[in-house]
Amino acid sequence: MFYKGMDISFVPQYEAEGIQMKDMDGTVMDPFDLAQKYGVNAIRLRIWHTPENVKHSGGYCNLQHTIAMAKRIKAHDMAFMLDFHYSDFWADPGHQVKPKAWENFSLEELQEAVYSYTRDTLLELKRQEVMPDIVQIGNEIRSGLLFPEGELPRYEQMVKLVNAGIEGAKAVGDPDLKIMIHLDQGGRYFYLKEWFDKSFRNGLKDFDLIGLSYYPFWHGTYTDLKETMERLIGDYHKPVMIVETAHAWRKCEGGFIDEMQEKIAGFPANPQGQRQVLELVSSIVASLPDHMGQGIFYWEPLCVPKEAEGGWAGNMGILDEEGKAMEGILAFTFDSEHVEKDRWAKIYEPQTIVAQTGQTVLLPETVSVLLADGRIKQEKVTWQEGNSVTCTEIGSRIVYGQAGERKSPVQMEIRTERTLEAGANLVADPNWDEGMSRWQVESSGDEVIAQLFPEFVDPYPAPPLNALRVECARHFRYQISQQVTLAEAGQYCLQAEFQGTDTTGVDVRLFARQGETVRELVMHLTEHGFEAGRIEDLELEKGTVTIGVHIDASPMYGMVRRFSLVRTG
Repeated sequence: MFYKGMDISFVPQYEAEGIQMKDMDGTVMDPFDLAQKYGVNAIRLRIWHTPENVKHSGGYCNLQHTIAMAKRIKAHDMAFMLDFHYSDFWADPGHQVKPKAWENFSLEELQEAVYSYTRDTLLELKRQEVMPDIVQIGNEIRSGLLFPEGELPRYEQMVKLVNAGIEGAKAVGDPDLKIMIHLDQGGRYFYLKEWFDKSFRNGLKDFDLIGLSYYPFWHGTYTDLKETMERLIGDYHKPVMIVETAHAWRKCEGGFIDEMQEKIAGFPANPQGQRQVLELVSSIVASLPDHMGQGIFYWEPLCVPKEAEGGWAGNMGILDEEGKAMEGILAFTFDSEHVEKDRWAKIYEPQTIVAQTGQTVLLPETVSVLLADGRIKQEKVTWQEGNSVTCTEIGSRIVYGQAGERKSPVQMEIRTERTLEAGANLVADPNWDEGMSRWQVESSGDEVIAQLFPEFVDPYPAPPLNALRVECARHFRYQISQQVTLAEAGQYCLQAEFQGTDTTGVDVRLFARQGETVRELVMHLTEHGFEAGRIEDLELEKGTVTIGVHIDASPMYGMVRRFSLVRTG
């Protein structure tokens, strides 16, 4: 079975608020009927221990709500996945808070609590004749669960808690129940490989399925996703599914993703782009060998935007402001048995070329084409202006071409900039040639690792260009800053280049602070090359300004290099 699923745990709350969900033609429908009409065959529900302890939860996602929703799932003959958070509220890589009832438990007491709670919950579901088909032992537990006892790098303690959940599920005695381990970072094999290898070395018990979160604006490229799943299947011989994914249907103020994340995801934030992303992720999973890719679940698609509320509902669901289904819902009509693996899903536009006035630049001979199964192929491109362009005027221009025998349209940007005078960078030692002596460093603890990595450039052995790499195996904070003295008031530009990984709970900011005035730029990192972050039109007074980078993040790594502060006016 290929699961075409939704996590719709918010539905009871929406229904209590009087929100109606409608078909594409505006007909009001029961949410389960609506989902099933377009091919949804599985529903995922999260369960919180005692959400009544958290005011913002509204008491939803408790056992009673779960039973009521599970009965509707079974009535529609859908598969049922249950997601144990082992918390009274949200659990994700940066937040794994113990239930209030367990907050003073020892490790041994936590093991017993996890075992009995898992077992007793499933026994009650079985008694109500709504037994799940799949059960998750924790939600996105790449950084552990039930902090601090189960927080990594304490693998031995974490594994004991996960094993307690596995044993509790098996104690119900249902031979058809599948047990899943769920991690985030679906496109980043190196994180997942480390977690599974260390967990198995510490005695992780057997389970049935690997579940991954894959949000394309956070968790790597589509090709990364394909290769990661293939390698996990080869390493651990477990079927894989994507249990959380999504894409935006519009840009909106206060919405969940911004333009930088839209660019990283590779598809526009509109209903068509949303459908394309869902179909692409589905086809990549379905193309895995031996039917080892077993489906996808969209996280909370049946949400209706509310005026001025923003957040996830503002632009990440598949319903518009009237509650009407949009084009994205058609992605669930996907047929996993008839995947067109060689279909062109996307042409990757070449990176912007930055040149100086009078410079002649060569245009790329090929472009990368993403296929429907996640592979990349190179296609020859013919440019309208020939093989090169001479840059004569400051500003941006677009050049156009055609790719492959299909003559599919392709374009790229060329940006011409004036040459800055040598020595214009006001940041002292931006390459860290003197180590950290010119910089102020603030860190949340000894487990935060910060190292300089040299990057040699031609002609070798030239002096290296250094990048600062910061990482931690648990939630952390890190800041590097410098006070720069300005001889004159004026307009300035602050810039740095970033690379790294992103997920839920990662906040990376480039900042400039002078007195009470702070300008910040939120960066969304990707490991596929450095991206420049730039704060332009900084109006600064004569005197000192503090510039730097602040990180507040769940487990990840980030790199920064080439700081510059330049007067522009």
